[in-house]
Amino acid sequence: MKLNRILFFAATLAACSYLSATPSFSGAIGGSAGGDLNVPLNGDKVSGTVPLAAYAAAQANLADWAIARGEIAAWSSNLAFNDIFADSDANVRLNELSFVLQRRAFTATNYFSAFVGTYEPIGSDAFLMRHFGVEPISSRLTKSYTSLVGSPLRDSKGAGLSYVVNFDKAPIATGVSFYFGKNKNDDWSINLDARFALATNLVTLDLLFGAGSPLQDTYKNKDVVLVIDTITLHGGLNFLAGSKYTHGLLLQVGLEDIVVKGEGGAAFTGDEIRFLFEPRLKFKHFNFTLTAYSFSEKSVKELAYLKDPIGAGFTFYKDNIEGKNGDITVGIHSIFSVSGITLNDLFQRNDLDKIVYNAYITPYAEFPLSGTASIEMTGRIGVLDLTGNQSLNFNLTIGAKKVF
Repeated sequence: MKLNRILFFAATLAACSYLSATPSFSGAIGGSAGGDLNVPLNGDKVSGTVPLAAYAAAQANLADWAIARGEIAAWSSNLAFNDIFADSDANVRLNELSFVLQRRAFTATNYFSAFVGTYEPIGSDAFLMRHFGVEPISSRLTKSYTSLVGSPLRDSKGAGLSYVVNFDKAPIATGVSFYFGKNKNDDWSINLDARFALATNLVTLDLLFGAGSPLQDTYKNKDVVLVIDTITLHGGLNFLAGSKYTHGLLLQVGLEDIVVKGEGGAAFTGDEIRFLFEPRLKFKHFNFTLTAYSFSEKSVKELAYLKDPIGAGFTFYKDNIEGKNGDITVGIHSIFSVSGITLNDLFQRNDLDKIVYNAYITPYAEFPLSGTASIEMTGRIGVLDLTGNQSLNFNLTIGAKKVF
C-alpha cells in the first residue's frame, strides 16, 4: 500500500508535466539520521535507537496558469543494523498532492485548487510563503525533517477543493476550502474553512476558522444512509509582530474539533488546544527567544527538538557568522518539558502525580554547503523523569537540505 502511494505520487507529477509544452520544475529534499541513547541511572539496561527521517517535495509550473505540487515523507523510529533484511518500524506518508489553476481578474489573482493530503495547514509557513513570498516565520523549535514547511497546529488531512484570492493593491489573501477528512477521533468528517492572511513589513497574520461534522451511517441504533447531528469547530492563528531583522513576537494558537452541538459537547480534555508563545529579541551579536508551547503527542513525534507535548525553553543563537559558502548559524536550545498529562490537567490540577518532568540542552550548528544546500549537526543531552526513575538521554543527529 505504501509503495502504491509513492508510485501514484510520481505518476501524477509526470502526467502533469505534459499539460504544458515548457513546464518549469523546482523542489527540495531533506532528511536526518542519528543515534539516540538512553542510560537509566538506577542500573537498568541501556537502550538505543537509530531514528531516520526524510521528505521530498516537487513543484511543476505549467506555463502561467497552473501549478502541480507534491510532497512525501518517510521516517523510521529505529533502523535495525543487526538484520537489515528484517522488517523495521517505517512509515511513508503523502504530505500533499495538489493541482492549482491561477487566473488573473481585474486587480487580483484567483487560485482554484484540488488537493489530497495536508494542504497549506495553519501554523505552517506554506500559505504565507506561497501567496506572499515571505521568509519562514515559524519557531526554530518546531523544525521537522518530515515536511518542507514545518509542523501544523491542526492536523487537517483530507481531500477537497480550495479557492483563494490574492489582491494586488493590498498585501491580503483570503479564501475558503471544502474537504473530506478524518477528525481527531479518526472519524470521517466534512469540513468548511474560511481563511484570511496579511503580510506587511512588521505584521504577518494567517487566520483560519472552520466547522466540521462527522459523517455517520447509524442514528439511534438504526442504520441510515447519512446523518449529520454533530457540529465541531476548529481554527488557528499564526501571528508575527516584527520581522527576521527586528525584535518580534510570534503567537500561534490552534483549536482542534471542539464539539458545540451533539454528543460529547461537554467533553473537554485540553488536547483540543495547541499554542506557541515566543518573544524574540535581536541584538548586535546574538539573538534570543523565549518559548512556551503545548502541542499534541502526535505532532511532537515528528519535531527535531521537542520531545514532550508541553514545555518551555529559551534559545541563544547567532545566524550571521561569515563562512565560505554563506552565513553559519550556531545556537543552543534549553528546554524544560512535561509529559503524561494534558494542558487541561495542569489548569485543573488533575492527575499531577502522573507528570513526568524532563530537561534538555541541545546545541546545534547549521552550515551552508552552497546557495541551495545546507547541513545541520545537533547534539542533545537530556535528564528524563527528574523526580522519578531518572535516566540520561544522549542524541546526535545530522540533517541536510537541498533546494533545486
